[in-house]
Amino acid sequence: MATTERSIGINVNALDFHLAIDLLGVLHAWESIIRKDRNLTPPALVRAENNRDLEVQATCDFHLAHLSWTLTQEWALDFAGELYGLHARGRAATKKFKEQARRIPCPTDDCEKFVVIDVEQLNQDVTCFGCKQSWSVLRLVALAMSNPNRRFFLDVEALSAWLQITPKEIYRLIKKFDIEKRGSTYDLQAIMKARQAV
Repeated sequence: MATTERSIGINVNALDFHLAIDLLGVLHAWESIIRKDRNLTPPALVRAENNRDLEVQATCDFHLAHLSWTLTQEWALDFAGELYGLHARGRAATKKFKEQARRIPCPTDDCEKFVVIDVEQLNQDVTCFGCKQSWSVLRLVALAMSNPNRRFFLDVEALSAWLQITPKEIYRLIKKFDIEKRGSTYDLQAIMKARQAV
């Protein structure tokens, strides 16, 4: 059975989201940018250290009040991407969806099939349905990425995790280097080359 709980018996995603540490960090960072760009006063010291619900409500109200202006800024896609990431983590914390399996091209040169990775079972080996070879997930990704004949398209969250940079930096690279997009995924190799070029 798929679960987001760790062995200590605590749903860490739900706990993190309940404490709102990441949520407030992202929202406050964008609020600071908006306040600076619009020459607004710093936020009032109403931020209740002992009442996170009020603090979250206050920053959400601020963002809603300035949303029309925010959507006209060149960084609006970065803002939207980070909010989408927060929303996805919130959904994961409440377990309202099952993470979709990921498909990557088989790294075997003569095989044209895909290997399916269950992202909720990353400790299990995966097998190609075409050539029947099996790998650990880490070995598969390393082999697949080392094959220059294969291209991999990942979503911004996966790119961010893989390259260990923020989604905002990923969006900047996508925009600056006009990275190819398929659905909501982007060419990993192109992102890596773009990152080396800056």
